[in-house]
Amino acid sequence: MKNITKFTLALLGSALAGQASAGIVVDGNINEWLSNTTTWATSNAGIHRTEEDQTGSNGTRLFPGYGGQAYDAEAIFATIQGSKLFIALATGHNPLTPTSGGNYGAGDFAIDFGKNGSYEVGVNFRNPNGASSSDLFGQHAGVYAVSQWYYGLWDAAGNQTSNNPDLAHPTSIKSGTLLGTSNFAYTTDPVKGYGIHDQDGHYFYEMSLDLSLLRNAGWDGSAFNIHWTENCANDSILVDPDQYVPEPGSLALLGAGLFGMMGLRRRAKRK
Repeated sequence: MKNITKFTLALLGSALAGQASAGIVVDGNINEWLSNTTTWATSNAGIHRTEEDQTGSNGTRLFPGYGGQAYDAEAIFATIQGSKLFIALATGHNPLTPTSGGNYGAGDFAIDFGKNGSYEVGVNFRNPNGASSSDLFGQHAGVYAVSQWYYGLWDAAGNQTSNNPDLAHPTSIKSGTLLGTSNFAYTTDPVKGYGIHDQDGHYFYEMSLDLSLLRNAGWDGSAFNIHWTENCANDSILVDPDQYVPEPGSLALLGAGLFGMMGLRRRAKRK
C-alpha cells in the first residue's frame, strides 16, 4: 500500500503542477520559447512548432503566394500549460502593414477543432493604423466563435482564388460571437538575429487564452490546429498544441479519488 500511496501523490502533484505553472510571459519577446534562435528549436519538449523559414529576399514564391520576406510566415509555436493555451508566431510581415484593398494586412489566428478544416474559433487582430473591409470586425484580442471567415487570394498550388476561395486558408473573421478576450502582445519594430536569414527583420506575436473559451465554443478536449496567414494569404502556417486536457471536473475527480485512496489506507492501518 505504501508504494501505491507514493504513486498517487506523485500523480496528483504532477496534475496540480501542470495546472499551476505557466512559464511564458506574454510580452512579444519569444526567447523563452526557443533554445536556438537560428533554427527556431524550442526550449521545451512540450512546445510544438512548425518552421517554414523560406526566404531572405523579396518577390519570391512563398507557397502558396508570392511576396518574399515581407510576407513570410516563418515559425509558429503552441503549448498548453495549466488551464491556458499559449501561441507565438514569428514572421517577416509587419503587423502595421496597411490593409490596402483588404488584402495585405495581418490576418487573425484561426483554430480548427478536429483538424478537419472547420475553423470554429478565431483570435482577432485589429490593425491600429486603420482597417479595410476585411478587418473591421470585432475587438482586438477578442476570442470569437466564428460564423464566417474571409479568405485570401491564393490556394496551395499558387493559383489565384478570387472567385473560388481556398477554405483551408481563412484570413480574417467576418462574423462571429464574442467568447472572451486573450492576453495578446505583438511587436512593430523589426528585430534581427533570428532564423537562417538572420539579417532579415522579424516580427513576433504572442498570446494566451483560457481553455474554457474553447470549451464554450464546442471543443471536447481533442486535437486541434492553429492557423495564421495575411489577408492576402501569400504565406500561411499551421501548428497543433502539444497535449489535450480533460474537462476541469476530471482533475477534481482525480484528486478526490487519490485522497480517497489515502483515507482507505489510514483506516486500514488503524484496524
